[in-house]
Amino acid sequence: MVSNREEWLDFILNSLPDHVFILDQSGRYLDSYGGKYNAVNFNAKSYIGLQLEQVLSASKAAELQSLIDQVIKSRSTLVVRYSIKLQDHLLLSVEDLQHPDMPEESWFEAIINYVGSPEENSHQVMWSVRNVTQTHLLENKLKKLSETDELTNVLNRRAFLLELEQEYETQKQQPERHLVCLMIDIDHFKEINDMVGHLSGDEAIKHVAKICQQQIRSSDHIGRLGGEEFGVVLSNTNAIQAFDVAERIRYSLSTTACKVDGHDIYPTVSIGVAECNQNVDSVKALLINADKAMYYSKRTGRDQVTIYHDNLPDLKIHSATKARILRAS
Repeated sequence: MVSNREEWLDFILNSLPDHVFILDQSGRYLDSYGGKYNAVNFNAKSYIGLQLEQVLSASKAAELQSLIDQVIKSRSTLVVRYSIKLQDHLLLSVEDLQHPDMPEESWFEAIINYVGSPEENSHQVMWSVRNVTQTHLLENKLKKLSETDELTNVLNRRAFLLELEQEYETQKQQPERHLVCLMIDIDHFKEINDMVGHLSGDEAIKHVAKICQQQIRSSDHIGRLGGEEFGVVLSNTNAIQAFDVAERIRYSLSTTACKVDGHDIYPTVSIGVAECNQNVDSVKALLINADKAMYYSKRTGRDQVTIYHDNLPDLKIHSATKARILRAS
């Protein structure tokens, strides 16, 4: 049994499931409580008397110090989520760093309150923090699932349009950055389904998505817009450079077999290229331009790339070319 109220309060504080730190305005740890539920082997008391830069890397210490400054300046409560990578920890032992259960990056959620100080011209904050790494990873996994096309594992239509919208807003703020949208449609897709079967159509769609991903950068975005149609966002790329990318995609598809049930399917694609410029005032306008260029490729022979320009005719699909499907020997 605890003998007095002060010991009782100290017992209660140290029974808190989350870590609670008291830090002064310079980022020095003044006291710590609780946290045993979230980190059994972590001794938070060892931080007392140390500065943030003695515990964490210079960049991470500066990031957390800025949060303290913000709370003190506003005299308010701040709720934040932040990550700390293994290389940010300065006090972990080699054994801790090499432990198989130690993640490369841990995520934390903190509630930072301004608590003032009994001393004049001195300010303190109470930093309550819990490890939310597993929650963060689960949220990311669910987010990815909600943004991914189930068949191809590329972005679904909604996620693709969001990425395009973000790139468009960035380009409008930084006009020197080029932005291009590709519209890609598989030629004679119905014939592939009719001649080889509907499962072959799914395999062709997956094949096209895979080849497209191989020909673009990791910073670019590809999405399945519906059926056999894809969109690609190329940032920091002008129309001429995008034409080369589109040509690589077109050539790779026309020369790489998709093997399905004893058949070699060579799906070709029609591609439209549209660059964001002063005449494009919305994401919708950019998509319409790319779509017009893609339909022009369809109308004038398929298996080709067209760059949109203001005088490009708005044509409908018409062609007698047949899909190329060969029996495997």
